[in-house]
Amino acid sequence: MPISIRIAEPMLPTRPCKFCLSFQDDSVFADFDIDQDQRVVLVQISFDRFGCCRTEEHIKRMNLNDSRILLEWMDKEDVNREEIEAALSRYFQENNDVIWNDALEFHELL
Repeated sequence: MPISIRIAEPMLPTRPCKFCLSFQDDSVFADFDIDQDQRVVLVQISFDRFGCCRTEEHIKRMNLNDSRILLEWMDKEDVNREEIEAALSRYFQENNDVIWNDALEFHELL
């Protein structure tokens, strides 16, 4: 099943982040930041039926190429694309020891 992705409004100030993405018809919300090297990093992700998983202290940064792709399409406000889905799936898979794997599988984000 394809991943549906849309840009969501960040829930500031309670959930500070550079940008927020919603997945699977708003059943998952992910808050992202950008480090000094312009690499994307997941701060926290909230799953319907599972709760909120805080990740910022233990998660790896997204690789530079995938970060560039994601940020380029974020600037164009056009993120529901196959290359974004692939980049995020790789990132979630790479960090499935930090992000709740059962929630990722349930919401078909891997």
